[in-house]
Amino acid sequence: MKITAVKTIPIDRSRHGVLGYLVTVETDEGILGLGEVAADCHPATVAFAIRRMDLVGRDPLAIEALWQTFYQQQFWRGGPIWTSAISGVEQALWDIKGKALGVPVYQLLGGKLRQEIPLYTHTLFGNQSPEEFAASAREAVALGFKAVKFDPHGLAQQRMDIGEMRLAVERVRATREAVGDDVEILIEAHGRLSPNTAIRMARMFEEFNPFFYEEPVPPENVDEMAKVAAEINIPVAAGERLYTRWSFRELLEKQAVDYIQPDLCHCGGFYEGHKIATLAETYHIRVLPHNPNGPISTLVGVHLGACTANFEMLEYPRQPADRVEVLNNMPVVKNGAIAVPEGPGWGVEVDEAALAEFSPEV
Repeated sequence: MKITAVKTIPIDRSRHGVLGYLVTVETDEGILGLGEVAADCHPATVAFAIRRMDLVGRDPLAIEALWQTFYQQQFWRGGPIWTSAISGVEQALWDIKGKALGVPVYQLLGGKLRQEIPLYTHTLFGNQSPEEFAASAREAVALGFKAVKFDPHGLAQQRMDIGEMRLAVERVRATREAVGDDVEILIEAHGRLSPNTAIRMARMFEEFNPFFYEEPVPPENVDEMAKVAAEINIPVAAGERLYTRWSFRELLEKQAVDYIQPDLCHCGGFYEGHKIATLAETYHIRVLPHNPNGPISTLVGVHLGACTANFEMLEYPRQPADRVEVLNNMPVVKNGAIAVPEGPGWGVEVDEAALAEFSPEV
């Protein structure tokens, strides 16, 4: 089998829960592989990088060989653009392999450990009132979700004055009161705080029993993250802006986090995400893939969760009502979880009529 064409097709604008670009890899045996360029990270640039890869004529089943060629054998490697490009193609190659062998992708990495994948969703990430945070959280619980994530820090950058701190606490308090004690609350900081501010805020949040505190400080300085983790009584999560297992190594070795969050559209793809999870398993650290993305990213996360022992939950943004649908057989979210697909590859196929409305870039 040989690759005959690789296409990047822009589908939706940059926002949560949508398919930014569909990546298609065509073969001479008629099998079409599907991948995703996430809408959140310079998608047009990532798509351009994919189109410049020398892929036509190569064996699509030789996934590890191709990954090594496009990562290890590159002098200027790593970073969000190139690693995201590798990720989108790699996802499509796993889809081809599963379809060629007639099995779901998770069967190729040891088989299924669980029947469904628990999800957490978003509430608010802005400067809204505590009452608005609470209302959004109640909506999420009414939809069946048993875990909700939000950023209560308003417009903070590095520091917060005492009034901003009190308002952040009230947003967390209102959310906890809205969802009750049996729903997990996950607090996001988007890496916007200094270590001192993050420590002060975490101590004020502790009474509400958060499941984790995500990216309390910027990701570049692991020692800062470790300092915060050592000073607070809330588990720390991070990793969405790290690329490949080499970037995760220091985070794990320094015990700077309790949960890791590789983004399978950015970290190097499905198998690299599995390698990162296996590395984390040796430290008894669990995995919650970062996934504010579209349907292929969600499916890749579901398959990873199906065959990964230390998997915890998958991020799943509430879907925009006007999102564009170009896939058939997408599994349905029910009671805050998504069933593991049984079909070959990722378990979905392109809706040819819907996709015909969009043109590949050249």
